[in-house]
Amino acid sequence: MGDEHASERSELDSDQLKEAAVSGVRWFAAAKATTEVLQLAAAIALARLVSPADFGNASVALIFLPLSVILTYEGFGSALVQRKLVHDGHFEAATLTSLLAGVVLSLATYLLAPPLAGPIFNPEIAHLIQLVSPVFALAGLGTVSRAVLSRKLDFRLISIIEAGSLALGAFISVALAAFGLGAEAIVLGGVAACGLASLALLAVTPRHRPRWRRTEISEIARFGGPASAAGVVYVAITNVDYAVLAARLNPAQVGIYWRAFQLGVLYQDKLSGIMMRLAFPIYSRTGDLAEMKSLHERATRIHGAVVAPLLAILIVTAPELVPLVFGEAWKAAVVPAQILAVAGMIAAILTGYPQVMLAAGRPRPLMVFNCCVLVVYGAAVYLTAGLGLVAVAIAVVAVHVAILAAVYMVLFRSVLGLPIGRLVTDLAPAVAGSALVLAVGFPLADLLREAGVAAPLIVLLAGLAGVGAQALTLRALFPRVWADVSGLLRRLLPNRNEKFRPLPVVE
Repeated sequence: MGDEHASERSELDSDQLKEAAVSGVRWFAAAKATTEVLQLAAAIALARLVSPADFGNASVALIFLPLSVILTYEGFGSALVQRKLVHDGHFEAATLTSLLAGVVLSLATYLLAPPLAGPIFNPEIAHLIQLVSPVFALAGLGTVSRAVLSRKLDFRLISIIEAGSLALGAFISVALAAFGLGAEAIVLGGVAACGLASLALLAVTPRHRPRWRRTEISEIARFGGPASAAGVVYVAITNVDYAVLAARLNPAQVGIYWRAFQLGVLYQDKLSGIMMRLAFPIYSRTGDLAEMKSLHERATRIHGAVVAPLLAILIVTAPELVPLVFGEAWKAAVVPAQILAVAGMIAAILTGYPQVMLAAGRPRPLMVFNCCVLVVYGAAVYLTAGLGLVAVAIAVVAVHVAILAAVYMVLFRSVLGLPIGRLVTDLAPAVAGSALVLAVGFPLADLLREAGVAAPLIVLLAGLAGVGAQALTLRALFPRVWADVSGLLRRLLPNRNEKFRPLPVVE
């Protein structure tokens, strides 16, 4: 392969970007729907096969799963998506560096886990970290292939591969748990999912020889270094609470918090993940900053208007939903989950802000900002850990409020020039919809409880009432957002007469 095979990333007009986004949402939504049904079944099975204490120990090791993708893909693959012009040398350089980095990180993690993690946490967590260590090398295998598909906006293949690997990983976890493995089953299932995804990505994309390319490595590192650093800090932010609590509380308490955080904050990522996966490649293809701002504003309002009221339904139904789905052993997670759902609502509004900064070519301010957030977040959890999980949950919500204000007042206004009024317009549909859901849901749920209605029926009726309140709010008060949401839902259905053709990497 020679450098003569160069490709310039062409910009897309607004109609092409819209069609690419809808196509991506359609494929990711279909894949998510299928995967989540399987993963929910696996989660329910694991909740009954694995104790809260084992979940608490596994939560620390699971931090390394997203970290492996960040360190390899953001560090060596994201530049291939963001750059306007790439040639074979860039792919060869990225292949070499991602493979080497993956192997080195896997070895370092395995060797350092006992002397570092053992004294801070416990020997069981150190053992689990050693089990998860191969994930860096496995993620490195698929880095360039993932970047190739993202550059082409081939969301169909990405979604199919990710859905299949996650489903198989969940099945492996349940199978191992059924044979008596506890925390090991959860960790090994995650490692298997990462490995399967990388192998599938390699199978469907052209492979590039790993070669030393000094100039291209330097070009990749100038973007990938700050981008991966910002990503690592972001992963640390989203997992520092687990690490701090694992060092200060017993594994059972950490497991309860893990379940509450999964329900209140991370489950909204099932929808937010679609936007996050689309955001960077789509924003990178916009013609200018103004077009990217407009696209992000519209996406944020739609996303918040859909996700936040759904979390309000969780707040209403959590007393019945949590023990019904996961078993009585997890009942202690109800109140923390209800509080953390507020943090989940804020996280839904914030979804995509790192991708905006990266697409705008501003990874360094993002990295500095994330470092500040990490310090504040870690300190808040550390100071409240001794007061109980409810106090920790309240602290997490307070930190999310501060992050929301800082993103709009510092990153968006000072760095990108977005008006502070965006904070009000982005929040309004989500806040109004959630408020009406709570106003309708709480009295209805209390009435049904007093009447002795069975828990499944309470969840169903309160949920339906919440969805109705959400739809009524959008249609009456925010007709433009309602039109966007309803139009998007209609367009998610496949249309055989319209098909977005992703741009090839090599012309």
